[in-house]
Amino acid sequence: MELLVVKEGRIDYDGSAIRSHWAYRNFGILGNSLVVFRGKCDVRVEEMIDIEDLRQSKEIKSDDMVHYIIEVFDLVNALFASTLQKLFIAKLCEVLEQYGVKTSRKGDDIYVNGKKLSISIATVSPVSVKIHIGMNVEAKGIPAGVDAIGLKELGIMDIEDFMERTGKALVAEFEKVKKDSLKVRWAQ
Repeated sequence: MELLVVKEGRIDYDGSAIRSHWAYRNFGILGNSLVVFRGKCDVRVEEMIDIEDLRQSKEIKSDDMVHYIIEVFDLVNALFASTLQKLFIAKLCEVLEQYGVKTSRKGDDIYVNGKKLSISIATVSPVSVKIHIGMNVEAKGIPAGVDAIGLKELGIMDIEDFMERTGKALVAEFEKVKKDSLKVRWAQ
């Protein structure tokens, strides 16, 4: 899995990056990829993947987030997408623990002291699994009724270092899973 951490400039997330080959079209990364960047989040209704969010007319917004766009071509399956998403969320919780932040995971969301730190969605395209994870840098511009928290409120001030560390951790976790899947024989 190729990692790209975009440190120069901001990229706002509107939901369109969940489309297949986004990393290839925008950065020339062909194949399994993780692109980490920072920017606003304002998911347009036509880009919403979660049907439950659509049915409830939920807003998905934040003024400043770290975004993770993952694309995997090995197995195109919604169950695999959801499983991989939750593995990555659990890995992010582990990295946050290294920062001294106690987290709890509810499904595919990370909470700290009952406040929501992240958003996430996993889906499939005809050719790949796509995952978006967004983590608030600061809890600003959040929809009304969402009790949120951001990385800076947790004492994580070097956001670029956080992006690099978490990106490397997610790629290492994926590569370990892939290697482990290749070293076993069939059961007879």
